[in-house]
Amino acid sequence: MKVLDTIPEIGSEPLDKIGKGCEALHILFTAFDFDLFNLLEEPKTARQISGEIVTNPYLTEKFLNALVALQLLAKHDGRYTNTKLASTFLVNSSPFYQGNLLRLSAKGSDNWSKMSSILKGEIQKEEDGKFEFEDVFDPTFILAMAEGAMRGSLHRTVKEVSTFPEFHRARKLLDLGGGHGLYAIAFSQINPNLEAVVFDLPQVTEVAKEFIAKYEIEERVKIIGGNFLEDDIGNGYDIVFVSDVFYRKKDVLMSILKKIHDALNDNGSIVLKHWLLNDDRTAPLVSVLFDLKLSLRGDRHHIYTEKEYIELLYEVGFSSIRTFDISSSSSPSMIITGKKGV
Repeated sequence: MKVLDTIPEIGSEPLDKIGKGCEALHILFTAFDFDLFNLLEEPKTARQISGEIVTNPYLTEKFLNALVALQLLAKHDGRYTNTKLASTFLVNSSPFYQGNLLRLSAKGSDNWSKMSSILKGEIQKEEDGKFEFEDVFDPTFILAMAEGAMRGSLHRTVKEVSTFPEFHRARKLLDLGGGHGLYAIAFSQINPNLEAVVFDLPQVTEVAKEFIAKYEIEERVKIIGGNFLEDDIGNGYDIVFVSDVFYRKKDVLMSILKKIHDALNDNGSIVLKHWLLNDDRTAPLVSVLFDLKLSLRGDRHHIYTEKEYIELLYEVGFSSIRTFDISSSSSPSMIITGKKGV
């Protein structure tokens, strides 16, 4: 068989997509650097744009055309403007703005670039009993998490939990590691008899306070600042809700789950909402990449399977465990709930 007469049996599109992803990311972040999407709520020519952002007119037009090809800008009669995608997610006045989240995604590129050496054993270790992942929990990180929730994960979660009979009976809910507080706010809006408490690191709760004030619900959503790995989380809760926090190794997670079990009233419920992996730990892709990304930062992180979470909850003493699939292509989430008591 002559090689030059042979056509591959499969296409190379998946490889092309991987290779072009880096180029597209650099183009997007260059647009962020120039605050471009905020400038293009109204149509403008390439020359107008070049004048405003003080760039080379010739290169600027090619750059804008690349953004059109990426479906972030539209071009009509020589004028450029945002597509609906850009107006919805890339203009910072939009309630669905994703800029902080996208920047956070790129922030960890240093570890990706060091993957070869890390795979050979140069894994970051914890220092003085502190977990290295906590150092990213600053206001920008929390805003990024809020933007991620507003993609639809928040809405799917609240819609599902609002169907639980125990939710409507609940009078006190703890949003553990609640960050921005949007889940606690949404739960309180649906259940008018509910008092919600957001527990998170002190610097994180400052962002939650801003959201609580924005939604004018200060009377029913409270704040407790602390480290749930070390500090008391309170008690008397009917529901403890935890979203995308429990990506830790079993020994650490078990201690937190026991703390939650003790903090619940009899017949109280734990409600977990997290990304999961399949039993082979090879899908979905978003979770597999997240699992690797966290592990490149250190050896204290772990993404669980549905079966693993269920086994952990039973081991701690929870019963009546149920699961609810609320996944999307960008958020492979599942809700797992269990009850304290028989």
